[in-house]
Amino acid sequence: MIWLLLFLMFSSLFLFSIWPLFLKEIINDKEDHDLLNTLERRKSILYREIQYLDNEYLIENIHAEDYNSFRAELLSEISEIIDQINLLSPKQGI
Repeated sequence: MIWLLLFLMFSSLFLFSIWPLFLKEIINDKEDHDLLNTLERRKSILYREIQYLDNEYLIENIHAEDYNSFRAELLSEISEIIDQINLLSPKQGI
């Protein structure tokens, strides 16, 4: 009786451990979550760069043409990052 119980326990453990091998697609949520965190960090860095650029413009350390072009580049990059975040967010359930 004990042997049967041990056999059932070990066989269920074995099946539980190899079950992912039988799945058609292995889902790796951690990879998507890491990418989402990286994009969020990059977005916050770019927002800080815009704040720094605004301050430099206010104290007249940068010309208006340069300010406008740099700010447009930063906003464009932020827009791309937000699009990527929006594509990943439904997969995360956020």
